[in-house]
Amino acid sequence: MKNILLILLALALTLIPSLNPSHAKTSPDKSSIAVEMPISVNKATVEQLTQLKGLGLKKAEAIVTYRDKFGPFKRIEDIANVKGIGSKFLEKNAAYLSL
Repeated sequence: MKNILLILLALALTLIPSLNPSHAKTSPDKSSIAVEMPISVNKATVEQLTQLKGLGLKKAEAIVTYRDKFGPFKRIEDIANVKGIGSKFLEKNAAYLSL
């Protein structure tokens, strides 16, 4: 019986990585984050915006604050009106942005 429990525990640790301390989550590397679908600059939350390459928490918050203050973006390029967002950011993320 003891052997069966040990086998089940080992199996659980293998199948459920969050239970295994060796698989403890660390801060994700921004380069490894995959954006699965376009992110709407007019609807995305701060958390969703931080999935974009080169966009940290402060810049994501700035986008949401700008959007709340001035209304929805009319063009994706208008996101460059937010302080700290430039053409390089737009180039890196153009495929992942939508209105």
